[in-house]
Amino acid sequence: MTAGSTPPAHAVDPGDTAPAGAVGGDRTAGAARAAVAGEDPGRPRRIARLLRLWYGRLVLAVAALWLLYAVTRVLLSDRWHWSLVLDAVPPLLLLGVPAALLVAAAGACGRRRPLAAGTAALALALALTTGSGLNWPALWRDPGPVPRGALRVVSLNTQYWGKAAGTDRLRAFLGEHPADVYLLQEHVAWTPGLGEEGYARLDDDEALRRQFPGYHIARRGELLTVSRFPVLSQTSVGVPPATDGKDDFGREFLREKVLRTDLAVGDRVLSTYNVHITVPMALDNLNPFSEFDHDAYFRRKDAWRREELRGLERDVAANPHPSVIAGDFNTTAASRALDGLRATATDATPVSGEFLPLSWKYASPGEFSLGGVLDRPLPFFRLDWAFTAGGAEAHRYEFVPTDGLSEHRMQDLWISF
Repeated sequence: MTAGSTPPAHAVDPGDTAPAGAVGGDRTAGAARAAVAGEDPGRPRRIARLLRLWYGRLVLAVAALWLLYAVTRVLLSDRWHWSLVLDAVPPLLLLGVPAALLVAAAGACGRRRPLAAGTAALALALALTTGSGLNWPALWRDPGPVPRGALRVVSLNTQYWGKAAGTDRLRAFLGEHPADVYLLQEHVAWTPGLGEEGYARLDDDEALRRQFPGYHIARRGELLTVSRFPVLSQTSVGVPPATDGKDDFGREFLREKVLRTDLAVGDRVLSTYNVHITVPMALDNLNPFSEFDHDAYFRRKDAWRREELRGLERDVAANPHPSVIAGDFNTTAASRALDGLRATATDATPVSGEFLPLSWKYASPGEFSLGGVLDRPLPFFRLDWAFTAGGAEAHRYEFVPTDGLSEHRMQDLWISF
């Protein structure tokens, strides 16, 4: 460099140092020292942002998939035989999954946060309005006292007539809940491992008369109605009974799932419908890797259920008498299969004090490997329902724990007409 010349502005003498108060010099020096030491002060921040980016994408993807499921469930429920699987999700999951995703969306960054939150909120709104099973009137309605003269009706799926806990315990439990009418399902002998061939008639009329002295008995297949009032008539509803004269209990058990019994209550007639709609699926048949024809299985189950429910709806609509309809419908709150019955009869749920009525837990027989996962002490589903029609009115409705006697809770209903 010649004398008197000015050095270029970008040239820095290696021996020069920045003034003590120069911030830019401090940063440059710090970066240089970090580079020498092999450190990058911006790397943790970039990693954190990358993690939040992928976290947001994951939450948005899961929320979108759940919303797709929720919309599909609503559109296809009771319209396609595979919808039986879509409707099997517990109401706690229908509500809990989108609620958890809504909270999780707060951790996303950028535009993924509002997208994930909005998607989860839509799924939550859909669950709250179509299938949550929440009994909103329980928050403000007081059913008040049961009026004088009201009748008590109890309904219980007895789980193969108390096979697991013992018949004596079942009889004692029923004796602790005296009722005017008992609507009991699964009054049947069951041999595990034989599938649909494992059911046989229970010939115990004498024992029933001793258990319920003075009561009247109507029975068909697995359905047992015990009444303090005289029985005028009994009819299988939905599926015509066999006319070939054969005593085919297997057919009765599989296909005759609604028993109507007309009772003489004073000078009036009360119709009771004892219901056990066909089970939509059995977990021992759902191994996706087996050669089992799942499509034919669900098609058959769906057809049977439609026949039973549509037949029940028609009979209730044409019945001129006050009616009570109760039992194990094998239908969750997520399903639209009961919409037709709700158009004809009045759901008793609003007079219940439970905000989220649940009635059924999975009770695994020993041969089912899923028992350890699904066999929980508390119910997660509601499969049991009660309705009134024809001028009958429900005043109080409760689910009573059966303390391991059955996988179902007992329905306890007070009505007048």
